[in-house]
This record gives sequence, C-alpha cells and structure tokens, in this order.
Amino acid sequence: MDLLIPQRNQRGFTLIEIMITLAIFGILLSLAGPPFQAWVRGTQLRTYAESFQSAVQLARAEAIKRNGYVELILTNNAVNDANNVNPSVDGTAWLIRACPACVNLTTAAPGLSHYPFIEGKTVAEGNSARFNLTADQSMIRFDALGRANQSLLLIVSANKSNVGDCNIPAADNSTVQSPARVCMRVDTGGNTQLCLPDAPKNNPASCSR
Repeated sequence: MDLLIPQRNQRGFTLIEIMITLAIFGILLSLAGPPFQAWVRGTQLRTYAESFQSAVQLARAEAIKRNGYVELILTNNAVNDANNVNPSVDGTAWLIRACPACVNLTTAAPGLSHYPFIEGKTVAEGNSARFNLTADQSMIRFDALGRANQSLLLIVSANKSNVGDCNIPAADNSTVQSPARVCMRVDTGGNTQLCLPDAPKNNPASCSR
C-alpha cells in the first residue's frame, strides 16, 4: 500500500523581495567600489616597482655567477638588442647585458664593444594601469662581488614625482597617497630596498627609517 506523503507548498521569492535584495547589493557595491579600486591600483603600482627591484637583483646575481661585469639599463626602446639600447631615467623597460670589455667597476667599455644579451622586459606590458617612473641614474653596473658602480634611486607613482622625494624625511602626520608612491634604493653594495616616501616615520615601510 502506497503511503501518501503530504507535499508542502513551495514558495519562491517575490519580485519585490528580489528588487530589494538587488538594491541592497547595489548600495554595498557602490560603498566598496572606490576602496577596492584603490587597493587594486596600489597592488599594481607595487608590482610595477617590484619588477625593477627584481631586475636589479637578477643583474647582480648574473655578475656573481659569470664572475664578470653586468649592466642593468633603464630604457624606453626595444629590450632585445643589448648593443643598441638607449638609456633613459624614465624608462618603462629594462635590459640586462654582460660587459666583457669592462676592465673595472667604474669605467665603461670602449666604444663599439660587444655586449651579450642576458634578459630584458617592458614592464608596462600586461599592466592596464600605467605608472610614471623617474630614476637618478639610467644604468648601474655590477662586478663579480655583487658591488655596484654607483647607487640608484628610483620612484614610481600614479603621477609624475621627483626622485628626490625618496630622501626627504616624512612628517609624523604624513598621509600615504592612494595608490602609494614607492621608492627603490640600491646602494653601492648592491642591496635593494623598497619604501614609501609619504609614510610617517613610525611606519615600518617609511623611507625615513
């Protein structure tokens, strides 16, 4: 004998309930939108800066591995021809090349020297958010001990910034921009550091520390 199982009435959402839910979702999205977009652009900017930090670290590692001189060049032109590259302090690309004709850390190779290509990259590729970059040097050279021929200072930001801002002490009540400006420092020992020039002194990421 079959048992009759009582069926409960199935009640769906009414049109009014759906409209109220969508309205609440829209309000929450509008409130969260600007902070989320600022966070995305901040992440993109830091990734942009980290690409140049990685390039410095790679050039230094190649000099140690090859037991010779290696140069990192900031440029705006093609990054696959180590013998025909134009250095630029606001270059959005970088190129790493060996310098077998270099005789010491501070002296450049003679004219018409051959530079074996190691690696190059246009940082803006694949990055929908284009940022501005300014450096105080367009080239840095490393020796077999990982030492640099000179220090390098670089700043990336949403708007054009003065690289000297990386060395100006921030006030205790400084406000970090959104997205935050990022500085990269390279000392003559080949060590790199990323910092925020607008962060207050008590911030661990401040350039003032």
